[in-house]
Amino acid sequence: MNSILAFLIANPIITLFLIVGFGVALGNLTIRGFSLGPSAVMFVGMLFGHWGIRIPDEINTLGIILFVYSVGLSAGPRFFSSIHKNGFTFFLISLLSLSSGVAVIWGIARLFDLPPGLCVGIYSGAITSSPGLAAALDVVDDPNISIGYGIAYPFGLIGIILFVQCIANLKSTREEQILEKEDPSRQEHKVLEKHYLVTNPNCTGKPIAEIDFHSMTQANITRVKRGDRVFLAHDDTVLHLNDIVRAVGTQRELKKMEHLIGKETQADMDFAKDIVIRDVYISSHQITGKTLQELEVHSLFGVIITRLRRDEIEIAPTGQTTLEIGDLIRIVGDKDDCDEFVKIFGQQESRIHETNLLPLTLGMVAGTVLGSYNFDLPGGIQFRLGMAGGPLLVALVMSHYGRIGRISTRIPHAAKYLSREIGLVFFLAAAGTHAGESFWEVFRQTGFQMVLFGLLTTAAPLLTAYTLAVHVFRMSHLATIGVVCGGMTSTPALSSISNRIDSETPTIAFASIYAISMVLVTTLSQILALILM
Repeated sequence: MNSILAFLIANPIITLFLIVGFGVALGNLTIRGFSLGPSAVMFVGMLFGHWGIRIPDEINTLGIILFVYSVGLSAGPRFFSSIHKNGFTFFLISLLSLSSGVAVIWGIARLFDLPPGLCVGIYSGAITSSPGLAAALDVVDDPNISIGYGIAYPFGLIGIILFVQCIANLKSTREEQILEKEDPSRQEHKVLEKHYLVTNPNCTGKPIAEIDFHSMTQANITRVKRGDRVFLAHDDTVLHLNDIVRAVGTQRELKKMEHLIGKETQADMDFAKDIVIRDVYISSHQITGKTLQELEVHSLFGVIITRLRRDEIEIAPTGQTTLEIGDLIRIVGDKDDCDEFVKIFGQQESRIHETNLLPLTLGMVAGTVLGSYNFDLPGGIQFRLGMAGGPLLVALVMSHYGRIGRISTRIPHAAKYLSREIGLVFFLAAAGTHAGESFWEVFRQTGFQMVLFGLLTTAAPLLTAYTLAVHVFRMSHLATIGVVCGGMTSTPALSSISNRIDSETPTIAFASIYAISMVLVTTLSQILALILM
C-alpha cells in the first residue's frame, strides 16, 4: 500500500486522471433519481487527500479558468440583455441571501462565544467560496479561518447540491422544462414566420427597398403571394393591394409589421417546385465578418437569407447582420442558385468545428489578469474577482460582441462543452485533495457542533435566495436553479443538474448573478472578519 501511495504522490498527473475516472464512474450512479454527477470527483479527491495525496494548485487554477470561461462563452449572447432587464433583481437577491449567512454566523459567534477566525472560515466554507476564504485571510492572518473553512466546505457543497437537485425534481420544474418554448421570456427571442394581407395604401405601388421596413422593424419580408403565384421578395419587388406577404422575425418585431402592412392571415404560401429551402452551415472565411449588405447575396447568387442561428440563438437577419463560421442560415431560392451558394460558402464540415485558439488564449490571459487585480473600496477594503470572476467577465464580453476587429471570438459548441467538462473535473479533483488532507483531523477536534453551524449558515442563503426568486420576484424554477447556484458561487451545484435539464435558462441565470455574487461574497467575508475580530 505504501509503495502505491508513494507512486501516486510522485505522479500527480496519473493520480489526477485516476481521481477523475473514479469520480465520473461514481457520479454516473443514480439512486432514486439522485446522482452526484461530476461533483462526485471532489469526494473521490477528498479520499485521496486523506491518504496524503495532493494535486498541484496549478491544476486547480487551470480547471477553474477553463470551466468558468466556457460558461461565460455559452451564456454571453444573452447575458447582457438579461442583466439589462433583471440587474437590480439579481443584485438584491445576492445581497440579501449572502447577508443572511453573515447574520447567522455572527449570531452563532455571539451566542456560543466561538473563536472569530473559526466563524469567518465557516462562513466562507458554508457558501463554498474560495475567494471569500482568500479575502478573509488577506484581512486577518488567523489559521482558525482555514480550519473553519475545511469543516464547513464539504457539507456546504453537499447541502447546496442536494437543495438544487430538490428544486430540479419538483414537478413544476419538469413542467417548465417541457413548456419552456412557450415561456414569454424565451418566446421574445424566438424567430417566427407569419403572413399578412397588404391593406395599407402607403405600402402599395412602391418597391420594398423604398418602403424601408427596416427603419421601423427588424422583421424581414421573404415571400409574396399575388393571386395563385408565390415568389421571392426582393428589394425591387413592388407590393400591391391585397398581396399576401410572409414576414420572419421575433414576436415583437412581427407585431410592428402587422401595423405597417395589414392584418395577419393564415393563407397558404407554398412555393412552386423550382424554389427550394436549404439550411446551410457557413464554413468559408471569405464571408465571415462581412454584413449581408456588403455580400450582396441576392444580387450575386439569387438567394435570400431568411434566418440565422448562432450559439443556439435564432436571429432575423438584416442588411447589417454579419456572418460567422458555424452560423446556420436558411436560404431560399432557385435550386441551382442554392446549390452554387452552398458549394462556395458552406457545408465544409471540418471548418465548422475548427477552434481559433488565438482569441481563446487571449481571452483567458485577459481574464486571469483581471481576476488578479485588486480593487479598492472605501474604508481600505480590497477585493479581487479571482480566477473565476475575471475569466467569466471577459468571456461574457467576448461572446457578446463575437469578434475583436477581424478576429472572430466564436467557439464551436463541442469545444465549449469539452473545455467546460475538463475544467470542471480538474478543479474538483484538486479541490477535493486539498480539503481531504486535513478534514478528518479537524473534524475530530471540533465535532458535529461545527458541522451543524456550517449547515445553518449554508441553509440561510439558500432559503433566502429561493424565497426571493420564486415568491417575491416570481422567477421560474429553471431560472431559480441558476440563481441559487450563482448566488452561492457554486459551479459544482450547477454541474450536478446540467446533464438532467435540457435548458439554457439555469446557465444564463447563473452567469447573470455569479459576477455580482463574486464581488459581494468577497466584500462580505472581509467585512465579517473585521467585525468579529
